[in-house]
Amino acid sequence: MLKGTKSSLYTSFSPITEDVKPEGSQYVVVDDGHLLHKIVWRQQTTFGAIADRYVQYLNNKYGQDIAVIFNDFPDDDKKSTKNCERLRRAAHFSPDVMFHEETVLQYTKEKLLANECNKKRFIELLKKALQKANNCVQQAVEDADLTIVNTAISVAPRCDYNELLFIYAISGCDITSALFGQGKNKFISLFLKHEELLNRAATFLNPQATTEQVTEAGGNVLVALYGGDPATQNLDELRYHSFVKAAAKTKFNLARLPPTTDAAQLHAMRSYHQVQTWLENEKDPLKWGWMHTPSGLFPKKSEKDPAPESLLQCISCTCKKDCTNACGCRKAGLHCSLLCKHYIGQSCENPMPVILDNESEERDAPAPIDMVDEQLECEDIEL
Repeated sequence: MLKGTKSSLYTSFSPITEDVKPEGSQYVVVDDGHLLHKIVWRQQTTFGAIADRYVQYLNNKYGQDIAVIFNDFPDDDKKSTKNCERLRRAAHFSPDVMFHEETVLQYTKEKLLANECNKKRFIELLKKALQKANNCVQQAVEDADLTIVNTAISVAPRCDYNELLFIYAISGCDITSALFGQGKNKFISLFLKHEELLNRAATFLNPQATTEQVTEAGGNVLVALYGGDPATQNLDELRYHSFVKAAAKTKFNLARLPPTTDAAQLHAMRSYHQVQTWLENEKDPLKWGWMHTPSGLFPKKSEKDPAPESLLQCISCTCKKDCTNACGCRKAGLHCSLLCKHYIGQSCENPMPVILDNESEERDAPAPIDMVDEQLECEDIEL
């Protein structure tokens, strides 16, 4: 899953230039992920002293009228749609460290918190320090973002944020994929320019919406996002016309093309499921773009090819050696072929599979020479 930059959404709002010092009815809700990055951990300092620095920072920055939201994971997180993201974050190994308030820090903050057990242990220590200082602490289960928003709404009940949930989900969050080259600010600009598209948000906010309605609404938004007209074009048509224009260039990135209708449908379904989760409407993830795997829930993959087979056969890479993760063919989900610039058969790390069919009585006739030449003369598309 392509991950977007969540913090880019910040630039779409008018920032507060002065320090926030809540008075009266003002209230500040602080995310634990944001808070953890604010304090530098000095070596040879005790964990208790580090926790006290966080308390001091909050009091100096925001005062006493605050709520700090800490995230927690459910016991059976394999049933969670956030399982895939947690596995991605846990890819960096870090040792499991037992510590308490008097323990002296021996690791960097980044290395220590990369281990989920260490992070939970420190959060428990920090929560006790905050509660001791009479700061409000809340524990979120599964989704801290939801608890943060609901806490803010509880003290500002007239705030209407539902449409923002739709924009946040479809543009990419922890659960849903981002679209290559289509940041959150572009989504914001799109809806500010075409307010009629916000009507599509109503479909994603409707707990009774069908997959057909969600697919249509999501497709229309994505067509408009990529510069098309939802009234006259669908994503596949727009994808084709975008490819024709891009093919005239000497170099282009296929990832910048609009998604296929099939891929967009799955993206819209997962976005809808996430919005409904935020609205506390329970939906079966298996009916909304997710599938079971031995490692837990993972996004369901598109079952249709991204392009016609004849076109896919013309895609090649220019790898000089070792077609690894950077290989253009591998990125496109294809095997290297004779069209590739330095194809070396089975020595290539991404070769065409060898299929032995000894039981078949029919054998393919050798291709005529002119057909082979025609294939080799096919124009390469560099990824």
